[in-house]
Amino acid sequence: MRLVASPGFVTACAVLLAVCLHPALPIAPPPAVTAALALLLVVGLFAGARRAGGRIVGLGALAVAAALGYDGLRGHHGTLTLEAGSGTNRYEEEGPDGQPLGLRPLGFDLVAEKIEPGGAVLLRSGADARLVVGRGRSASQGGLRIGLADTVPGAEPSVLRISVAGPQGSRLVDVAANAPATVDGLEIGLERYFPDFALDAKQQPYSRSNEPRNPAALLGVRRGSASWRVFVIRAMPGIHKPEGLDRVLSLTEVVPREVVTLRVSREPAAALALGGLLLMAAGAALEARPA
Repeated sequence: MRLVASPGFVTACAVLLAVCLHPALPIAPPPAVTAALALLLVVGLFAGARRAGGRIVGLGALAVAAALGYDGLRGHHGTLTLEAGSGTNRYEEEGPDGQPLGLRPLGFDLVAEKIEPGGAVLLRSGADARLVVGRGRSASQGGLRIGLADTVPGAEPSVLRISVAGPQGSRLVDVAANAPATVDGLEIGLERYFPDFALDAKQQPYSRSNEPRNPAALLGVRRGSASWRVFVIRAMPGIHKPEGLDRVLSLTEVVPREVVTLRVSREPAAALALGGLLLMAAGAALEARPA
């Protein structure tokens, strides 16, 4: 017991535990190793205490270690990805070292109503529940903690801004994937979008990446019984002029959809961990008082 209570032993356990928990460690140690180090550290703190404050610190540390161990066994962690206006009722569960474990039910429906420019996300769960998550701000729903992991542009555009030039001048219209635009008697719809347009060896169009480096699109245009397919590319305005169409269409701007990745976690022993931390703070304060 003297060895366990010695400052050197306690310091060694603390250093090894910190190494095991550090995110830069290339290979995550087995959970049993981390739990054993945490337990030895707690026992060392408790055994080495000479006053009531030290014992309270040890008791609080034991509660925290027990909570972390229980959450490691019974907790769940994972991610889900949503676009503005889309929803889901499942998330991709992850194991201790980040490996995917498959889809797991949330237990409720979750919809991303709006993604703010600063990164905040307005979520809706059910008819009334509104949740807001962002940088440094998480929310709870159905026993799950939901936080923001990342916000990135999506591969599909939310709006293509098309210039339609004719005898009376030019007009701009917005064309979305499922929302054709009408201008000058023309109905303009999106058939296919190429974020990074290129031609393959057979001169067929494809996209080299999901980044909007060289955006282009194939549009379906109708006027009455007549129809045309018009190819537009932002780098070359008005390149395609189908016979019989008295308007020139050009792609002027692309507004990409934003995709948000949310981190989901269930930590059933979080309250016990918080209680342990409060005990440790109280014990440290008591220990600091003069004898």
